[in-house]
Formats: sequence, C-alpha cells, structure tokens
Amino acid sequence: MKKIITITSIIAIPFVSNAQSLTRLIGDEGVSRGLLVVLIMYLVGIFVLNIIKTIQDQKLKLKMMEKGVSEKVIEQFLQPTTPTDAKQQSIKWFLILAAIGLGLTIVNFTLPVGIHSVAIMSASISLSFLGYYYFIKRSGNQ
Repeated sequence: MKKIITITSIIAIPFVSNAQSLTRLIGDEGVSRGLLVVLIMYLVGIFVLNIIKTIQDQKLKLKMMEKGVSEKVIEQFLQPTTPTDAKQQSIKWFLILAAIGLGLTIVNFTLPVGIHSVAIMSASISLSFLGYYYFIKRSGNQ
C-alpha cells in the first residue's frame, strides 16, 4: 500500500506543481482522459478481484467442510470480515465522499478557483477523517 501511495504521489507532483495557468492544470485533454481511463480500469479490476476472492473463499470453505474440518479452524483460516468492519468501512467512505461533495460545493460558491480551493478541500477531507476517528472511538467504547 505504501508503494502505491508513493508512486501515485510521484506521478501527481508534476501535475500539481505545474506553473502554468489554472485552466491547464492537468495539461492536454488527452492526458485527462487517459488518467480517467486508467482510474476506471483500476476500480473495475479491484471490483472483479474482490468478487473472485469471495467466490474462491466460499468454494474453499465448502471443500473444507466436506473434508470434515471443524468450523473453528475454517473461521480461523479464512478470517471472514465481521459485519462491524463492513459497517465501519461504509461509514468511512460515506464521510469522505460527503466531505468531498461539500468541499466542491463550497469551492463552487467561492470562484475563481485558486489556492483557497485547495485549502477548502483539504479542510473538508480532514474534518471527515476527524469525524470518522470520533465515530470509531465512540463505537469502540460500547
């Protein structure tokens, strides 16, 4: 995961630090479309891999049950995600996407786009992570 973040940051730095006008922040329209295509392919690939993993885990679980392996060993081997993990992930992504939407709305009302727009987006995303932290902290105490 750290390698992916590092590589993404290295690739994004030239686009962010571009000293040209703000209208050409990313560059040519073809570059924007290419990046969008790569992002969509990545998301579709992750989706397909998660489906394949789920199906293979289920097949493995059924074969282990046919062989007579105890339920405890099967659960330890496959380590299924608990419903609370899924709930927490859903809450996290809801907060992040809601903050991005709110930040973009505020940026739209404070045109023209400038450095303050980056500050607004950073603050809104940071506040969403802060809200998620307090949600996890509160739900962990109960």
